Amino acid sequence: FISDGYNGGQIAIDTSGEIFIPEAPAGYRFRPEIQATSADGKYWVGFAQNESGSNGGLTHPLLWIDGVPHELPMLDLNYRDEEIWVGVMARGISANGEIIYGSTWDNFDFGMVYWDEAGEVHYVGEDVRYVRTVDRPDGYGGTRKYNLADGMWTTATNTNVSPNGKYIAGTFRRESMDETGQVNETNYPAFFNTETGKTVIFEELVGGGGVSATSDGLGFTVDSTFGPNSGKVVDIENGIVLGSAL
Repeated sequence: FISDGYNGGQIAIDTSGEIFIPEAPAGYRFRPEIQATSADGKYWVGFAQNESGSNGGLTHPLLWIDGVPHELPMLDLNYRDEEIWVGVMARGISANGEIIYGSTWDNFDFGMVYWDEAGEVHYVGEDVRYVRTVDRPDGYGGTRKYNLADGMWTTATNTNVSPNGKYIAGTFRRESMDETGQVNETNYPAFFNTETGKTVIFEELVGGGGVSATSDGLGFTVDSTFGPNSGKVVDIENGIVLGSAL
């Protein structure tokens, strides 16, 4: 799949050399973006913008099965438990094609989501997700309601799920607000087990994020979520940092 940076969307080339344009479902505008595929090429995941219906104009996550596009279920609310106003993107899929993950894309709230084997959508790390409403100074002597959110997030990465779909790597972000209304964020590498529904947070690796995982439970982290230059290997199930990834 080759992205067309000028016109948008992509073209695709199969192993026989045939060039084609991936299709979006009916009612979508612009070309779709394919982000990742299963190992056998049967399943592709990505997104496109629709133009009608209850989610008109939103970026919508899509799944292609043997080249035929299908809509993936949308979340009811965004990362801050508010109405979705930009959309959701599917970013990656396990090598066996069973687990898909992606993110919301409202403002800078890249809340991490996943679709299970039954195709149902959830937030990654629902067991550690915590949203609460606070009164935030509005700069004019008053306050406005604002939802602080602790939870898993990711950006435009495509390799965060283990080949068997058991583990999803990401970043757990904890938020707080000071007396001026400044929202402060603290990040930690974290890994979600899709079979047990449990999240392991590596709080000793503050400032970092999880980027990948093996099927047998090794996780890989980076020291910074922006511009990383080093990382760690961790034992996910036992919550142990094993050593440097370098």
